[in-house]
Amino acid sequence: MKKKILLLLLLTSSIIKAQIDYPNTKKIPVENTYHKIEIIDNYQWLEDKKSNEVKNWVKLQNKISVKYLNKLDRASNSKSQMDKYFYHDMSMDSLDLNYVKNKNFHFKIMYPSINSTPSIYYSKGNYGGYEQLISSNAISKKDQIIFSFLKPSKSGRFLAYQYSRNGSDWKEIKIVQIKNRRYFKETLKNTISSEIYWFGQGFFYKKYPNNLNKPDKIKRKFPQIMYHKLGTEQTQDKLIYEVKKDNESLRIYGTSKQNLFIIKKEDSSNQKFSYFYLEPNKGLEFKPMFVNINYDINIVSYKQDTIIALTKIKNKKYLISFPKSNTKKWKILTPSYSGAVFTDFDLTKTKIVTSFQANNSSIISISNYKGEVLGEVTTPKGMSVSDLVYNKPQNKFFFKLSSYTIPPVLCLLNLDKYSFRYLGKTNVSFDPKNYKFKSIKFNSKDGTEVPLFIVYKDSLKKNKNTPFLLKTYGGYGVIAKPTFDPGVIYFIENGGAFAYVHVRGGGEYGSNWWKAGKNLNKKNAIYDFINAAEYLIKEGYTKPKKIAATGGSHGGMVVAASIIKQPELFGAAVIDVGVLDMLRFEMSEAGNTYTNINEFGSVKNELEFKNMLSYSPYQNIDFSVNYPSMLIMTGTDDTRVPPYHSFKFTAKLQKNPNQKNPILLWVQNKTGHYGANEYFSKIKEKASVFNFLLQELKKY
Repeated sequence: MKKKILLLLLLTSSIIKAQIDYPNTKKIPVENTYHKIEIIDNYQWLEDKKSNEVKNWVKLQNKISVKYLNKLDRASNSKSQMDKYFYHDMSMDSLDLNYVKNKNFHFKIMYPSINSTPSIYYSKGNYGGYEQLISSNAISKKDQIIFSFLKPSKSGRFLAYQYSRNGSDWKEIKIVQIKNRRYFKETLKNTISSEIYWFGQGFFYKKYPNNLNKPDKIKRKFPQIMYHKLGTEQTQDKLIYEVKKDNESLRIYGTSKQNLFIIKKEDSSNQKFSYFYLEPNKGLEFKPMFVNINYDINIVSYKQDTIIALTKIKNKKYLISFPKSNTKKWKILTPSYSGAVFTDFDLTKTKIVTSFQANNSSIISISNYKGEVLGEVTTPKGMSVSDLVYNKPQNKFFFKLSSYTIPPVLCLLNLDKYSFRYLGKTNVSFDPKNYKFKSIKFNSKDGTEVPLFIVYKDSLKKNKNTPFLLKTYGGYGVIAKPTFDPGVIYFIENGGAFAYVHVRGGGEYGSNWWKAGKNLNKKNAIYDFINAAEYLIKEGYTKPKKIAATGGSHGGMVVAASIIKQPELFGAAVIDVGVLDMLRFEMSEAGNTYTNINEFGSVKNELEFKNMLSYSPYQNIDFSVNYPSMLIMTGTDDTRVPPYHSFKFTAKLQKNPNQKNPILLWVQNKTGHYGANEYFSKIKEKASVFNFLLQELKKY
């Protein structure tokens, strides 16, 4: 047995040390000038993903990467191991619960088999079996269809379902009459968000107009609120409201009882908000409710002239209420907690249930409609709450609990005793009781205390030999909660430990924490990540080069920038759909939106341009450095962070004359920002990622 293990280790070592013959990548220098500063870009030609030359280059890169990853898998049998830890009940999260009168329909997205894309199923009752309603193959056999949102009509007769093709952000909407399986012919296009609200014989939704100069090119600007009537083509849809300025955006909200609809207009140039409401018995005309106010309000309920809405007051989220007849008379309905952020809510007839994410656990608070707190529930340490749902027919309140090492478990909340119990048990092939958590804070470069959440098995030794997996996201004010990841289990079960860094720029600690890591403060997030690695080394948990870094999207940027800045700390990295060329991001469809320009800045602003240039991973590659091993991942159809970020970053690193460690590009076909869609594809993706990291760390 020892000989076999030794043989596998020798085989793995020989694979790692083997030189890789990368595809020849030509240089075509392009000079870009920003504020009189000339930037030479040798790989700008790779931005044209439709070019046959780029497609062939990607195929060659994939051939090398897949071969390398497959050899690692055969040496360690990673896919078989990952399959054991890959908890999946063949069902994705329920996307919508809609209870109508005395009968309810429960819709779910589920996999028909382990080698397929998900389909839409529905149950006629609480405990009935699920029937397939919409197959993804019925929409297209050519494209990967990914369902993203379901919206039943108030009567329960119809279902509007939204989906994307190949992981694109751009989505389409179709409709089915459930009882007799009548599939309406019309397909609504040019949508992104899941704003679908039934009214009468149709529904409101948001779309974006085609570019008049390029009809096939859609921009994420100048949104329109439309009304679609069943059985008619999209060209016949009625325009309800639109904006004409770059900095203006629209959203629409509606109540399940169809007694109130709100259109929200935001002017990002001055952070002003306007709200317009519809009186359902008076046609489709929306009237002003608030005009150019400072508060961002999301309407969630309307009953007996009282509106309930979600808003921020002094950088904290609250549910509030006010009479429609007197919109200035606000009442705060939910509490706030020091060191915790508002994450979710749902309403019963007499009570309001809200959840808050704290540093070590979650809090569930139960209030009445007077704003009085009736009771509280604190979850076990390391657990996060999600999917708060009130089941009106059963008069029961459900939620899910999960952690980095425990898949989501359904729980029942007792609204009278303010306690909860587990309804299900997640069957996994490892003992979660052996896993421990540690929440600490370390001082970043400027002295700011930054939280670090560590997960390990049995004990965490200070012998400097533990491989560490370091992860972050840290952007857009997004709240990062502990969620189950089989890759983390795989990494820990193979002798490692996991740490999540709550860098500045995330939303875990409120708006000020986000502001401290956005735009001109973006480098704070990078320093926080670097200092987290240094803290683990200083405390003796691990040593330089024994740290594997991983992050996706914004997190991919933070990881890449950290490695380019201080490569000696890290042994390997996986950078997934990362924003890597900060100077060219603004040239893309998604990068040119207010959301991204507000987050990173604009090259049109000299100060913001110089700030982005100072940390942009692509522009700061140093050809005198041998960077850690990297697996750079993207999808052919990612419309949020274009694949060329990964293409150009890979090309430049591979051309580095001092680069000895492997730089691999893996481009997954017909996938978007969230990667693999099929069950087996997800296992392969996870196995390849975490096995690559572990094997590369074994060099040190």
